[in-house]
Amino acid sequence: MGSLTLKRKIALIGPMGSGKSNLCRRLTQFFGYKSLDTDKEFVNRYGSIPEFFSEHGEAEFRKIECEILKEAARSDVNVIATGGGAVLNKQGMNALRSSCDIVYLTAPIEVLKARIAKSDRPLKNDIERIMEERSPLYNKYADYIVDSSVDSLAELEKKLAFPRRNRYDILLVDSDDTILDFFVASAHALKKTLETLCIHTDGERAVELFRPIVRDVWARLERGEITRDELFVLRESNFGAAIGVKFEVGQFTDAYRKNLRETQFVREGAIEFLKNVRSRGISAYIITNADVYCASNRLKPVLPYVDGAFISEEAGYAKPDARYFDVVFKRLNFPNKNRIAVFGDSESSDIAGGVNYGLDTVLYAPNGAKTTAADFTVTSYDEFLSLL
Repeated sequence: MGSLTLKRKIALIGPMGSGKSNLCRRLTQFFGYKSLDTDKEFVNRYGSIPEFFSEHGEAEFRKIECEILKEAARSDVNVIATGGGAVLNKQGMNALRSSCDIVYLTAPIEVLKARIAKSDRPLKNDIERIMEERSPLYNKYADYIVDSSVDSLAELEKKLAFPRRNRYDILLVDSDDTILDFFVASAHALKKTLETLCIHTDGERAVELFRPIVRDVWARLERGEITRDELFVLRESNFGAAIGVKFEVGQFTDAYRKNLRETQFVREGAIEFLKNVRSRGISAYIITNADVYCASNRLKPVLPYVDGAFISEEAGYAKPDARYFDVVFKRLNFPNKNRIAVFGDSESSDIAGGVNYGLDTVLYAPNGAKTTAADFTVTSYDEFLSLL
């Protein structure tokens, strides 16, 4: 037996009979790793799984299993053995992926049947159907694939000697407040605009009044309630009312857009992040709801480090509209959705768009993790890189 050193926690997935519990025991026996078997943990708390299935149904079982998977992900164990259906729990699997490398134990169907023939597993007679349904999920989540029809421990040692593969081939990365610093850019452009128009008002107060107006009109655009031209008109009139100034039509909009266009504020660490992504062989594309006039100049500092940019005005639709992502996918020649992640700071735009389109989503929340519809939440670029 060689020496197996885990660089990260591992979670074992695979169908019933694939040997997850057995491999978990061997890793504990030979290497002293702390382990947790999620099915056993369920039994300890709720009793027999077949009886629970019979009395409460599979849906209730999966709900409890999801919580156990999350707890296991947060625990200090080294090895986690999951139930055969754990991959049906997207939230639970995402929790495991945040802290573990995922090892998929596989074996020929006849081997699986022989191993479970005398067991009391509730779904054992449906193993062929189950494998057909779940194989895409096992492969989606797998960082490593290990053949358990031979010595699974020896095979695991061989596989873990190599770095795991990238989980994604393509990243769709939001621009403002994810890569570019729109918070700073907007304040800078607004103050310069007030100066240009000879409007004497407190700059900081003006910024405080302007920001909620901007959030509101952009949210309405994302919901499809207004057009981009209507956004400009509303933003101008609402801001004018807030500071007690009546602008000539387009006066504020033209000056503000010109000044915003000239900003090129990049978030600290963003360029290094994009360089790191490219060094791993992952393609990155900017996805932005900005208009072409502003985005064409503001994106210049980051364009050398990405593979392209999809500007909503050019696409004809804005995030989160599925038609925007249709345009992106067509131009990317319809890549595998399982190998793509959306990375952005907006729940209503980036995350909603990615979720509705069936993509993995990563919320960028530098001010602290929060409840989200995203698959993952990260507070830094480094945290995202470790997830990749």
